[in-house]
Amino acid sequence: MVVNEGQVGQAVRRDSPWWRNPDWVKSDRDLQDVQASGISYDPRPLEGLNDDGLYMLYGPRRVGKTVSVKRTIGSLLEQGVNPLQIIRVAVDGWPASRLGMLYEHVVRVMTSSIGDATRYWFIDEITACEGPWWSVVKNLRDNTPFGSDCVVLTGSSNAGLDEAVKAFAGRRGHAVNPDRILLPMGFQEFCTSIGVDIPDFARLRADELQSPTARDAWLSLAPFTDELVGAWISYLEAGGYPKAVADWRRENQVSPSTVQAVWDVVRGDALTTGMTEAELGSVLDGMATRLSSPVNISQFARDAGISSAALTTRIDSLTSAFLAWECPRADTQGRPDPGKQRKLYFLDPLIARLPQLVHGRAQIDITRMSEQQLGVALIQWNEKVHPGSARSGQWVTHHRGTKSNEIDFAGTCSDTLNRAVPIEGKYVSGGWRRDGLAIANSTLGGGILATRDILDVTEGQPVWAVPASFLALALSSTR
Repeated sequence: MVVNEGQVGQAVRRDSPWWRNPDWVKSDRDLQDVQASGISYDPRPLEGLNDDGLYMLYGPRRVGKTVSVKRTIGSLLEQGVNPLQIIRVAVDGWPASRLGMLYEHVVRVMTSSIGDATRYWFIDEITACEGPWWSVVKNLRDNTPFGSDCVVLTGSSNAGLDEAVKAFAGRRGHAVNPDRILLPMGFQEFCTSIGVDIPDFARLRADELQSPTARDAWLSLAPFTDELVGAWISYLEAGGYPKAVADWRRENQVSPSTVQAVWDVVRGDALTTGMTEAELGSVLDGMATRLSSPVNISQFARDAGISSAALTTRIDSLTSAFLAWECPRADTQGRPDPGKQRKLYFLDPLIARLPQLVHGRAQIDITRMSEQQLGVALIQWNEKVHPGSARSGQWVTHHRGTKSNEIDFAGTCSDTLNRAVPIEGKYVSGGWRRDGLAIANSTLGGGILATRDILDVTEGQPVWAVPASFLALALSSTR
């Protein structure tokens, strides 16, 4: 734990190697591992930084936040920024009070030679500091030149971010989209990374998936059905963590070392929040068993051997660490109703498969896994059109009508508040019209049945059949 100026200086020198080595990239383990991975994946979540902006970059561990930070630093250096103007330090486990010492020591001692020049601060894992770190940052923005510097704070936990948003109000400078998130790869990025030959495809909005434009798009993908179905099956096995995708590209499987690394992350986050390993196993197993179904918390808690309050806390810990997400029940307009039963999903297939891969539990049915990832695709789409929306958990919802017809996803668009096209995941290769009756007969009146490989987009019909891979590709497209 950092407690004095000497330790602060040591941490900054360790994490800012460009101060003394212009060729630091060649010896940086993270960047060299990316180079050796064989995949060309560069999500660039930190594009367009303003010199006085205060940014938050959050997302799960092992998803590439540190690599994105280092790539951004490399770009600044290529643009001619003085190396001493760029400070990076990981503060995982620091007392929040030491952030003030960090600023003072770096400015007064370590980089005093650059005077009042703009500094670029990259402070990693600030959400893992002990104490109200947002208050310290607020004080520095208000009372020191830190307030006019470019500051990027990264974190792997949603905890404290609501307080940070309030504390930082009016202190973000000229930052555009100051809250940013990096999630595991979407389907389009996965296809590109493993070399699947797919057409250049423009992104569709979540509220136009049943439009004439969408109909033309679905028909244009029909010749690529086999390739996309195969890639979707692979995606539901490997997920979107960069290391897992690199494994899949090389070996057509996720290596045991990558599974262990992801399990260590999940276990570490759980233990940090007070969850025992036994409790973690029970919660993960219970979520996997209930995946895609409305969850009765009381029954779940009894099965897990813990109280309902403890279970709720444990689930909140997983969602705060961006490992799981909640899908609330909503009305016909997609507005969430916190009083109704929610559905629980994992944020990535590899996380969902941990009970199977680590504990030897049964494999999750592919229909439920496909449904989960369609929901994740909707989360990712909302984040792209309205950065910061993924944290709120209110845009992707499920619907249950008066006839007990449940529709998997019937939310709203985070940028316009328009209702998204309802989607029901069945992952079938035949007999889809009977499954589509649940949507047609619901109070929503229509939508899309996400199939395995059936495409039927007959004009004028209330329900279309579209392969789940087509929907995920359209929602995750990068253009």
